[in-house]
Amino acid sequence: ALTLDDFLSLLLASGASVIATLVDSGVVLVLLGLVIALVPVIIGYLVGTLVLKMNPALLLGALAGAMTSTPALSTLVDASRSNIPALGYAGTYTFTNVFLTLGGAAIITL
Repeated sequence: ALTLDDFLSLLLASGASVIATLVDSGVVLVLLGLVIALVPVIIGYLVGTLVLKMNPALLLGALAGAMTSTPALSTLVDASRSNIPALGYAGTYTFTNVFLTLGGAAIITL
């Protein structure tokens, strides 16, 4: 059986490799994280604005839902003084959670 001391030792040992990785590749990892986080949102915003001609509040709510970011929805509702962003949020949030579940299951089976 795994004791608390063994667990803490494993946890601390794994942290050393994380720090070493960040020291070696930290800037690259941060930049890749920014690209992974921002590119889909920028593309979604451009398609929603230029191609679909969506209402900006609805579009931003949909993008917040696609990112499963409830704090972003709250900020949008407060800033717009409207519940319109919540309409966009609800649908994309639902689909995103389904796709995350299916994607997680697909990755495990690979």
